Amino acid sequence: MTTMLERRKNQIPRSEILDLGDYERQRDGIRARAISARAIRRVELGPNATITFENRETVKYQIQEMLRAERIAKETEVAHEIETYSDLLPAPDELSATLMFEFPDPDARNVYLRDLVGFENHLHLDFDGAGIATAFFDRRQLDPDRISAVQFVRFRLDKKQRETLARGTRVRVVADHPRYTYRTALPVRTAQALARDIEGV
Repeated sequence: MTTMLERRKNQIPRSEILDLGDYERQRDGIRARAISARAIRRVELGPNATITFENRETVKYQIQEMLRAERIAKETEVAHEIETYSDLLPAPDELSATLMFEFPDPDARNVYLRDLVGFENHLHLDFDGAGIATAFFDRRQLDPDRISAVQFVRFRLDKKQRETLARGTRVRVVADHPRYTYRTALPVRTAQALARDIEGV
């Protein structure tokens, strides 16, 4: 997996983050583009889970929105938010995503999240003819008694898998947990967007 030093090198530069006033003036356009980018990269996995793949645009938007919501302007605090959210950036040989479980009923949600303990061992991408890419979860978000409803995951892709994605060969997201077993093919436009992300286009 990518080292912490490599992740720091992959951080969003401060120069790409707008100050609060500039962001407020440009927010409508930035927000529309980011929402579109997230929608293209969002995949439903069964009735209660979605997985949204991240790229530089989606991560920058999250940083800007956090700075705006918390009115953060001090450079040390801005730097902290940039470093925190930059952890979501994929390395050149991987995909990163936010996995979210949604259960409308709070009581049912607590039961389901306890039932899903161990889910970190039951998620992968299945590339036709190129094997599987296992999901690696952020261990800080795992608990022995229940899982968090929001998880950050990474999929390390080998050369053949990256080539498969670029060619448009079918890729499926697969969950095979005993209490949550679903698989879904990436939509064509999602696969194309992820291929462009990998290529750095």
